[in-house]
Amino acid sequence: MFSRILCMFVFSLLFLTTVAADDVVVMPEFPGGVEALKQYLKENIVCPTTVRKMDITGEVVVEFTVERAGQLSGVNIVKGVCSELDEEALRVVRNMPRWKPGTKNGVSTRVKMTLPINFKIYKSSTKYVDESQEVTTKKRFRRRR
Repeated sequence: MFSRILCMFVFSLLFLTTVAADDVVVMPEFPGGVEALKQYLKENIVCPTTVRKMDITGEVVVEFTVERAGQLSGVNIVKGVCSELDEEALRVVRNMPRWKPGTKNGVSTRVKMTLPINFKIYKSSTKYVDESQEVTTKKRFRRRR
């Protein structure tokens, strides 16, 4: 049977700052906003083959600083799962384009942020699809009677 394995990620945006949130008037923003960040992660994260084979899942928390000019620095892992997932999360964050920097009183400021990325593996097979088609067929017959 053909089994299709997808490595998906689910992430929630949790940003922490080095300065108090009240001090930063405008938080840093990925170019295009949160939806663009989700799309960037979706397009650029590649689940390593060894991770897929071993069904490893979990949350990798990456910490970084958005500098005054928007580039990222100090990218490191706060909480890891395994070396392969940690390296993939670091790679993707390090390759991000420049962010729109945070501002305080109209002046760009450095802001430390964290980005948790949840890696989950979803499996689907033709057997599951066949079962759903069978259920659909049964419903059709019931409607015809």
